[in-house]
Amino acid sequence: MKSDRLTADELVSERGEAAPIDTAIDSHAHGYRWIILLVIWSAFTVSCVDRFAWASVAASVGHELGFALALLGSLTTAFYVGYTVSCPIGGVLADKLGSRATLALSMFPLAALTFCFGYVQSFTAAVALHAVMGFAAGAEYGATIKVLTVWFVRDKGRAFGIWATGTSVSVVLANATVPRIAELWGWRAAYQWLGVATFAFTLLCMLVVRNAPRRLVQARVTGAELASLLRSRALMLVAFAGAGALYGTLGFVAWANALLTVAHGVSQVKAGSVLMGFGVGAFLSKPLFGWLYDRWHTHARSMAIAVLLCFVTLLIAFGTCTSMTGYYLIAPFLGAAAYGYTPLLIGLYTRASGARLAGAAAGLVNTVWSVGSFVSPIVAGYVFAHGRSVDATLAVIAAGPLAGALVLAFAREDRRPGASEPGSGT
Repeated sequence: MKSDRLTADELVSERGEAAPIDTAIDSHAHGYRWIILLVIWSAFTVSCVDRFAWASVAASVGHELGFALALLGSLTTAFYVGYTVSCPIGGVLADKLGSRATLALSMFPLAALTFCFGYVQSFTAAVALHAVMGFAAGAEYGATIKVLTVWFVRDKGRAFGIWATGTSVSVVLANATVPRIAELWGWRAAYQWLGVATFAFTLLCMLVVRNAPRRLVQARVTGAELASLLRSRALMLVAFAGAGALYGTLGFVAWANALLTVAHGVSQVKAGSVLMGFGVGAFLSKPLFGWLYDRWHTHARSMAIAVLLCFVTLLIAFGTCTSMTGYYLIAPFLGAAAYGYTPLLIGLYTRASGARLAGAAAGLVNTVWSVGSFVSPIVAGYVFAHGRSVDATLAVIAAGPLAGALVLAFAREDRRPGASEPGSGT
């Protein structure tokens, strides 16, 4: 008697349609997947607080430990070096071992390392711990994209959009909680509390998250399949386009405050209020564009191009603006354009990879995207420092999303079997 547990390939061959995973999700699982999303979002948000905690207390902690001011940013760089190295490894592990096991391999060490950072004494130890923390955190990305791709089909855009808000929320949480805890009980206690919180939410993930609905099991991914991702034209173009997009986003975020205060003479308080509007637009845009992906997934590439071109236009408008009213009006729309492409691009590359290879694809793409994150603050800072020109700095920043839009214009469908879409299937 044949088992009712079907692989994705078996579902394709028996039903002959492009939505194999969706057919395997029963009514109970349709509700349960939103619980999975909530738990994964919570764990991801806490892990991002671990990531951003240093920036919120770097000045005071660096002074206490005797770190040179110019070297404080080295810890953040070390974190992202480890993160970038880990991303493709974590993606492959998610496809080979499953998302649940990979999340455990990523987040339990992150919890322990974050806790241990509270005992650091030397600059060398601080940099080394941050690098290893980044390495631990990087594997989470591919595992998360994998599990969401498997559980969400018709509304995966919304799932990606909601999950991606974790980065925005974590910035607020890190700045609202870590300095306050550090002030009351010391920065070492703040990191220890973060380690405990990360452990608790990781444990919750292990109790709640399942790799796939109960009627769906996926065959073991082969090395040849993983290697084939490098030959996917659509996947690689989305990776390069996203690098350009993030180049623009991170370049603006890194220098927006300085552009307003140094070049335009805006006070720190007013600059902060402008960037709060930017953050609100960024937060709201991710689920909004995720919903648009679900509604018009066949036009996702065109929508992503339009968002990136709007990003370029709004950067130019921000640079030429001369009034506070103008800044307040532009900032929310600029924030929406600077982050709204995220669920669209995730939808595009998971469509190109299919659910079976979604973890490896996420790790590969995120590694390429990280290059834009590394480069842009350095390049924009160099241009700004050698002329204090807002127009020139924003022009350099805008070159990233413009290049991303041009790259996406050459992308075409490259969809694998099992790469289901919203509205497909029965």
